[in-house]
Amino acid sequence: MLPAKVTSSSAAQEHFEAGGWQHEAEETVNDRERMEDLGNKRDEFTQKKGLSRVKQQLVLLWDYLSAVTSGRYKEYSMWAYLKVIACLLYVVSPFDLVPDFFPWVGWLDDIAVVIYVCGLVKEELDRFSVWQARQHLSTEY
Repeated sequence: MLPAKVTSSSAAQEHFEAGGWQHEAEETVNDRERMEDLGNKRDEFTQKKGLSRVKQQLVLLWDYLSAVTSGRYKEYSMWAYLKVIACLLYVVSPFDLVPDFFPWVGWLDDIAVVIYVCGLVKEELDRFSVWQARQHLSTEY
């Protein structure tokens, strides 16, 4: 069994902030192939049973990534965009605080990081959600 500290939300947050994920996001954002690869992992990771507790958040994060990357959503915060990329890189990486090859337990840190990042960029995601709803309405009429 893993120690409680390893699976705690604060440990996952600390690992995310100190683990070089922001730097990885800054490198990835300028690499078209890596961005495309990250975007293509959406279906795989939003369907994982271990991540079902944050499926709605993951879908929103990948929608945001797609809209910004494609140029459809222009009024975005670069800081928030990089945090979202860093978060998704963390989720898709099998080697993070608790490696994902440990069934169920390996997803606990990923869940904590998704919740943490969604809290950090809440205002940005709220604005994006309003924009997304308007886009959806405009295509219906």
